[in-house]
Amino acid sequence: MEEPMLGREDVLAILRGAGLLEKGCWVTSGAALVLYGVKERTRDVDLVCGSQLADQLEQEGVPFRRSPLGNTRIFAVSGQVEVLEDWHTERVDMVEGLPVASLESIRQQKAALGREKDWADIRLIDKFLEGRRQT
Repeated sequence: MEEPMLGREDVLAILRGAGLLEKGCWVTSGAALVLYGVKERTRDVDLVCGSQLADQLEQEGVPFRRSPLGNTRIFAVSGQVEVLEDWHTERVDMVEGLPVASLESIRQQKAALGREKDWADIRLIDKFLEGRRQT
C-alpha cells in the first residue's frame, strides 16, 4: 500500500510535534525540499543529528539501521520520521523559523546516494535554483 504523501502543512506539524529540532537536529531531504517549495509532497520527514544525540536515541531504544554511506545510524523515530546521524551538511538555513539543510547540501547528499528518486530530486533542485537566479 502506498504511504500517504505529506504536504507542507503536514511536514510543519510533524516537525513541531517531534521535539527533535530543539535537540539540535535539522531538516533534510524530501521534507526540506517541500519547505523550500521545490516539491509539493514527500513520503517522510528526515532529520540530521550529531553523534551525541544519536547515542542518546540508541540508549533510549529507538530502532536503527546502518547507513549505506558509511557506518552511521539511521533511526526510525516513527513511521514518518527518520533521524540520520552525521549526514554531511555544508550549511543549515532557517526556513519558517526551522533549521533546514541548504539546497546545495541536499543536492550533494542525493548525488552521493545516486538512486533514481535522488536524480529526480536533483533535477527539481537544479530547476528551482535556476529559476531563483533568473529573478
